[in-house]
Amino acid sequence: MRASQDHMNKVKDTIVKAASEGFKEQGYGGLGINALAERAGLTSGAFYGHFASKDQAFQAVVSKGMHDYAATINSIIENNGEDWAQELINFYLGGAHVEDVACGCAVPALSVDVARASDDTKAIYTEQIREIATAISRTKNQKSSQDALALMSLLAGSVMIARSLNDPKLSKELLAGAHRWAIQISER
Repeated sequence: MRASQDHMNKVKDTIVKAASEGFKEQGYGGLGINALAERAGLTSGAFYGHFASKDQAFQAVVSKGMHDYAATINSIIENNGEDWAQELINFYLGGAHVEDVACGCAVPALSVDVARASDDTKAIYTEQIREIATAISRTKNQKSSQDALALMSLLAGSVMIARSLNDPKLSKELLAGAHRWAIQISER
């Protein structure tokens, strides 16, 4: 008896969620198929029933992560009016987001691996970055997609570097400086 499509979709979603957390925590090279399957509570055979390769799973993770990033930014813009930038900056550079690598934004966690990924994966990432920059640049207090891209880069890069430091004081200083510059970019 074959599993229902609903069941298959739930299993695939479980794999993508587990793979997302795994890739964010350990990087693309840090996990093999067996580890990805184990994280999802499955066998490697079950993994292959949903994805032909680790690359295909990574592409699904990047796609979902970038869509989640876009949805979060769009929600912040819609729910905060002219104060959206302050809200985004406070959230993105806040301790909870910086410290939660596994469940945080895909951009600082996966960008290095995307840079080494297939052209198809890069295309997904690129299109989402373009769409997010366009959405930000349409807000009342943004003038150009260059400013939007600069803001996104400053936020993601700052989180990535802060996560890499083993000196909490330096990390806090970095995030405070990034916060100041992000506000300036958002007010241009």
